[in-house]
Amino acid sequence: MSVWALNAILIEAMAAVGALGVGITRRTSPAFAAGFNTMIVVAGVYVLSAPPLNARRIAILVMVILYLIHMNGLLVLGRRYTALGKLDAKLSLSQKYALSFVLTNTVGWVYSLPFYFGAGWPGPLDALDLTAFGVYALGTILHGGSDYQKQRFKARPESRGKLLDTGFWALCRHPNYFGDFLIYVAFALIGHSLWGGIAPLANLLQYLFDAIPKNERWAAERYGAAWEAYARRTKKFIPYIY
Repeated sequence: MSVWALNAILIEAMAAVGALGVGITRRTSPAFAAGFNTMIVVAGVYVLSAPPLNARRIAILVMVILYLIHMNGLLVLGRRYTALGKLDAKLSLSQKYALSFVLTNTVGWVYSLPFYFGAGWPGPLDALDLTAFGVYALGTILHGGSDYQKQRFKARPESRGKLLDTGFWALCRHPNYFGDFLIYVAFALIGHSLWGGIAPLANLLQYLFDAIPKNERWAAERYGAAWEAYARRTKKFIPYIY
């Protein structure tokens, strides 16, 4: 069986698991969990189908595992600090079911594509791999650090109704999203293929045309003038640039 056929089966199986979780909980969390964790399933198939293991293939697995530790931690421990509650209220049950299939297929076929090329790239680690590690480290610090600061801020009673605009959140309005984007840039770099650039491009478009507009609309409704002032003095996505 080809890796494409095997991954097609596994991706739809993960989608079904997510949909089952949605049916049991009536929440979007299982859809996101199935979607994110499809990455390690697909990356594992790509890596294990191109033996023997080398430093690059091991690095791919380590990068994916570390990324998923953070994402699963958000879903399990930090859910109340995310926008999942808003999505639960706004999406119908049928939309939540559909979300599981959309997320698993997006992650499996688009976001994980660089791992196919990276797993098959011959030779030892090179300058592009080292660049990928550096970009990944920076993205992880921004992504994880921003989420941690947000959770600490929202956990304090005195922060209720207030806007977080310090730390990484003083650099831009969505530092966690920018950090996540850098992680996908790193995945593309370790893939050693222009086709792998589809992953960060899709990630960027999802943020710019879906996640960011939604979150900014919700923030404007909640924080009013404080949000408007914050938006005027702080860039949207890339610190100090855009």
